[in-house]
Amino acid sequence: MIYGVYPDIFSANGNFAGVTAQINRIRGMGCNVLWIMPVTPIGQPINGHPSIGSPYCVHDYYGINPSFGGSSDLHALINAAHSAGMKVILDEVLNHTSWDNALITQHPEYYVHSDGNAGNPNSIVQAGSWPDVAQLNYASSGLRGYMTSMLQWWITNYGVDGFRFDTADYPGGSNRNIPKSYWTSLRSSLESVKSDILMLGECESTDLALAPFECDYGWWLHDNMVNVAGGASAMNLQTTWQAQANQFPVGMMHMNIQDDWDYARDVNVLNGMAGAMDAAVMNFTISGIPLLYNGMEVANNAGGVNTHAKINWNFGTPFPQFYSQLIALRQSHPVLQQGGTVWRANSASGQVLTYSRTGGEELLIEINESGSAVGGTISGLPTGWTEVTPSGAPGGQSHTSPPNFSLQAHDFAIFKH
Repeated sequence: MIYGVYPDIFSANGNFAGVTAQINRIRGMGCNVLWIMPVTPIGQPINGHPSIGSPYCVHDYYGINPSFGGSSDLHALINAAHSAGMKVILDEVLNHTSWDNALITQHPEYYVHSDGNAGNPNSIVQAGSWPDVAQLNYASSGLRGYMTSMLQWWITNYGVDGFRFDTADYPGGSNRNIPKSYWTSLRSSLESVKSDILMLGECESTDLALAPFECDYGWWLHDNMVNVAGGASAMNLQTTWQAQANQFPVGMMHMNIQDDWDYARDVNVLNGMAGAMDAAVMNFTISGIPLLYNGMEVANNAGGVNTHAKINWNFGTPFPQFYSQLIALRQSHPVLQQGGTVWRANSASGQVLTYSRTGGEELLIEINESGSAVGGTISGLPTGWTEVTPSGAPGGQSHTSPPNFSLQAHDFAIFKH
């Protein structure tokens, strides 16, 4: 399970030390991978190019954002995570740099140019629709070597366990800026330094699945969670999951997302706390690797997309106990991590999701995605179920036993057999 953290919003001081102080709590929730958003300095305005304060606007690939602390503070955070039994992945931006990155003038040939003159810093083009960053060019062998050496340096000097790669498939498919040939060679180069390297790609591409990324983003499922929260049929989630399973190779893992830097807070877009709990129940019980983005565990509602708003650490909500019990359920039932998934037909499929995780034992998950109470039956199930629903469900922890169901609005229930 991945815990995503942006030091800037995590604590009052917005630094590494604030995260280090909470490592034992994070590990205690069951998270075993810590993803730290970019730790590098953010680019500043230069020559008419703006800065919007994005951590993905890299000024120096070898530097540390001074507002987070220094090298010793980052070492302390990584060491604390390792001591707690967690792996650490850093966030790396290989697609673009800030306009004040030294590479602009030292190696203009590393960039895409509007005039074809690789030696002209003034003809470097903007990356995509982002005015604060310049587009790198992977036709340059020098750039490929630079990036590979830089990543190896972070492994060697800080002992990180892997990386999350920003814009790994941008703008997509055969048009992606960073070619598959580089991604494939990069994996072998990093494995020469750390054989069990973790590579998480910000993409959902069958072409890059397991070559090189063992885990990518579950965007298809996330986007349909938002659609269903807006009134679309719950069947969309089953159809999307099935398409994902059919199109990707066996063994490929998707990170299950409902909140991160690129989205507004889940409690603000998924029908409040009840809807966010519905999404979490699915993300933590369906196949894949759940992401717990900092603040989700307390129903943080501060800020929107790309926010710098401090997390509202309100431990008085039902969420800490809900997540504690949901994660404990996932940990105590390996079938939720590695078992098969069987979708169960029910009599209210436009509103209610029903699926089982199977393998040695069976766990049945029922989620009412609608804002109305729903009752009905699930096809093909035996009797004799035991309820193991975590706290926080609108209907409590004593629901109608399968094959029948009776769920309150945005209710959920979990049974084992």
